[in-house]
Amino acid sequence: MDNGRKSMEKTVKKPELAFASEADLLQFVKSVSEPAYRAKQIMEWIGKKRISDPDKMTNLSAALREKLKEYFSCSGVKILEKREAGDGSCKLLLGLEDGESIECAIIVAKDGRNTFCLSTQVGCPVRCSFCASGEHGLVRNLTAGEIIEQYLLSSSIIGKAPDNVVIMGIGEPLLNYDNLVGALEKICDPDGIGLAARRVTISTSGWTPGIRSLARKGRQWNLAVSLHAPDDKTRALLIPGKFRRDIKDILDACKMHREATGRLLTFEYVLLKDVNDSKELASALVKVARQADAKVNLIPYNEANGGFTRPDRETVKKFASVLERAGVPVTVRVEKGFESDAACGQLRSSAEKRRNK
Repeated sequence: MDNGRKSMEKTVKKPELAFASEADLLQFVKSVSEPAYRAKQIMEWIGKKRISDPDKMTNLSAALREKLKEYFSCSGVKILEKREAGDGSCKLLLGLEDGESIECAIIVAKDGRNTFCLSTQVGCPVRCSFCASGEHGLVRNLTAGEIIEQYLLSSSIIGKAPDNVVIMGIGEPLLNYDNLVGALEKICDPDGIGLAARRVTISTSGWTPGIRSLARKGRQWNLAVSLHAPDDKTRALLIPGKFRRDIKDILDACKMHREATGRLLTFEYVLLKDVNDSKELASALVKVARQADAKVNLIPYNEANGGFTRPDRETVKKFASVLERAGVPVTVRVEKGFESDAACGQLRSSAEKRRNK
């Protein structure tokens, strides 16, 4: 660890209420001599009302609410800071029970749809050279409950469920596979929180063992791969070798996922001035996208680390036009207007610097 902290999994002394199953809750109410229907009431608070704080479960007695807090870990994720944009989008700096912090975001589209962007790790082990999320490496994985609580907190802010969820916050989701899948199974459980699986997109830096595991799981979650370059030589400049897989391996894994799920594949491509923004690389990206039957999401760089800058608008436009003329579906990500700390991980990075002063 660059910051000297020991990298370790959080020890959860109590089961997490946000991740509790109906069987867990039935066992709990039985142990405290409450009727079985109380378990269903608690499930409805979490799943339908999207609340995991027992103090807000008003149809439970005060005594039962206290017993819940004694038995379960409840509402361990707290809002430390909220940054709002003019369009209603917001970024949240969230504090965890062990003093660590993460980010999540609520993104509002022009048509009013809401998308939650959730994190899966404290820090990131991949450490892409342009990304603030991995600046200090990996601290630990988030638990399934902590992933779910980001969803619940974000829902409480907008007063309803989101239209979509993207797992694109801090961390490499597929290096926290079990907790990610556990959280998404809970979020997408029709008898629980009930978000449709097709409204979830999992973003990965291209960790092919995890992509193949998702394919074998067969859930209808969409896949987004942070490609950032159409060739291995350029990609090696951006993603360190430990967790980097070559493009052929990525394409093979994505094909397996598509065949198993029939779901959409997106290539995320951060445009970096004079690194991966040439017309030649755009033409090479056309070939890769066609092979994978993928759409491309171009992301003009949000400056985080000093070694890279953003291409000008004309360069971005020309790069996109090469894809468009070749018939590759392409979008250019629209920034949401955050005045500062816009890139993923920068809000946490700023908080870390303040904490370590």
